[in-house]
Amino acid sequence: MQLNKVILNNIGAYKGVHEIDLSVQPPNQNVILFGGENGAGKTTLLNSIRIALFGAFSFGFMTENDNYYKQIYSLLNKSAVLEGVDRYQIILEFTEVENFVKNEYRFIRMWNLSNGTPKEQFSIMRNGQYLSEVDKEGYHSRLKETIPPELFNMCLFDGEEISRIVNDNRLSDYLKASAKVLFNLHLFEALEGDLSQYIKQAQLEKQLTKDEEDIYKLDEEILSLYREYEKFINEEQKIQTQIVSLEEKSEELKKQFDLNGGLVKEERKSLQSNVNEIENQRKHNSEKMKDFIATELPLIIVKDLFDDVNEQMELEHSFELHEQLSQKLTVAKMNELVKDIAPSEQTDELRTRFLSLFPKPQTDLIHRASFAQRSEIQSTVSELEKLNVNSYIESIEENQRLLEEAKALRKKIEINDSTHDFKEIISEIEDISKQLTTLEQRLTEIEMERETLGYKIAETEKDRNSKKERLLASEKATNSFAIAKNVQVLSEQFRIQQLQKKLQHVQIEATRMLNDLMRKKDYVTALQIDPKTFHVTLYNSNHQEILKDRLSSGEKEILLLSIAWAMFKCSRIRLPFIFDTLLGRLDKTHKQTVLSKLIPTCSEQVIILSTDSEIDKTHYEIVKPYVAKEYTLDFIISEESVTIHNRYFELSQSEVTVK
Repeated sequence: MQLNKVILNNIGAYKGVHEIDLSVQPPNQNVILFGGENGAGKTTLLNSIRIALFGAFSFGFMTENDNYYKQIYSLLNKSAVLEGVDRYQIILEFTEVENFVKNEYRFIRMWNLSNGTPKEQFSIMRNGQYLSEVDKEGYHSRLKETIPPELFNMCLFDGEEISRIVNDNRLSDYLKASAKVLFNLHLFEALEGDLSQYIKQAQLEKQLTKDEEDIYKLDEEILSLYREYEKFINEEQKIQTQIVSLEEKSEELKKQFDLNGGLVKEERKSLQSNVNEIENQRKHNSEKMKDFIATELPLIIVKDLFDDVNEQMELEHSFELHEQLSQKLTVAKMNELVKDIAPSEQTDELRTRFLSLFPKPQTDLIHRASFAQRSEIQSTVSELEKLNVNSYIESIEENQRLLEEAKALRKKIEINDSTHDFKEIISEIEDISKQLTTLEQRLTEIEMERETLGYKIAETEKDRNSKKERLLASEKATNSFAIAKNVQVLSEQFRIQQLQKKLQHVQIEATRMLNDLMRKKDYVTALQIDPKTFHVTLYNSNHQEILKDRLSSGEKEILLLSIAWAMFKCSRIRLPFIFDTLLGRLDKTHKQTVLSKLIPTCSEQVIILSTDSEIDKTHYEIVKPYVAKEYTLDFIISEESVTIHNRYFELSQSEVTVK
């Protein structure tokens, strides 16, 4: 859709007939620039375009009713009403491509006053011919479906509203609402809602089987669990924002303390450093004692028992060797071995001497230990012999001494703080530290609760899916409930997949535009949008998260504009973009990048409503090459009407007054 002309007759501040040419020559000259002071009629112009297109729908009414006519009456030019004028009119001309054919449309909304109450007449012309009532209703209904008021409102970027979204941290809500409309996801959600309502009604009428009732209840439980899960995410985001705020406040207090503390700070820092060193040494000694108590102390307590066991094992080993040698070195074997080197009468004596090398102990066998067991005992005994128990006693004594030193130093710090009147600052810093600890503990609790809830959701979904499979495998798979559930599941799956696919493209395009617009080039290298919560996460070149709370208000607005632009680009919806006092809160550099990078590429038709302070001479020169038409709205108090000049304030040369 491309707007060509709007004609206002006794609407708002536009007394009489005012015709405004909105035609552009894209892609080089796609901008219509309006200038005007506050109250000059810029907002009335926007509302008139919206009313011309949608009528009662623009106010959220399904049909013309008393409330709608009250809104219309408040829009009429008050001077004309007092003069008894009975005709008020908004005409909008636009071009729309339908089935590859370009059609010219003219929407005419006219109101006649009857006893102070407006009555509306609405007609549509296509290519110079009036449409019949049937064709008019058919086209208008189709228009409201393809370009609903919500979508048209997405194309309107109100500087004040964007500022509220940024300041109230409603970026995720804004993106969620935008994605639903831009990617037509609201149609699938409406279908799923209708199916859910049908299933609920069937359950109320007791038409469901046991499995169907179970599935319905599980669906309700899963929905409730997801809502609870989302609450945890929202609380987590809120706490993270509080943490950032407290950390910034703490840093500010520390800077204040540093600035005013002077030598006091250095003295306190030195004392605190000594305390930290002492605590580190005490911690080291304590860890050393813990290890000693856990490992070596129990062995030292029973060291005598280890010695006895070791001695017993040595005796048993000697006995085993004696037994083995006695069995192997029999008298016959001995005679055979020494028959050539010793007389036979010496054989017994020689054998006895060999066996005496391994004397048989006078003890009972207890352990019968293996070589590995015996080696382990010997190693333990050896280690216990080397152990210096006195070093641990010295560590205990050292810890006691260090504790006294730490107490003395802390006392000095306390005296130091109270002496130099910085007690309040330090106390506030400590309070913030406690608050941060509490918040971080809550974050940990939320993470654990969210993880537990995630497991519960997974288990419930598993149970629900199991029942679904059983239901679909039964003969009742063809009933209306199963069909409704199938369609609902397919719709949900398609919607989720479509959203993920679209958001992937949005992330790429938004990152590119964000770097084009931001003063800090390549500050953001990646942008991620969670498809469930629409929470936006920014990353730098080291893939470290950039906290959005640390961005300035102007940078947050640039972020929102970049993502919105990317969403429209990925949706391939071709509608005019309207910027109403958008630049007022941006600094000079960001104004320049928005005018030179965003405005020329965001749409084939861009309407900018600005004040002279918002787009001054410098910024006018930047946007001028892209301007197809320019106007200044000048409210004449004496005439209670607007005069329209074909120039932007006093910055352009030519002027033609439009009446």
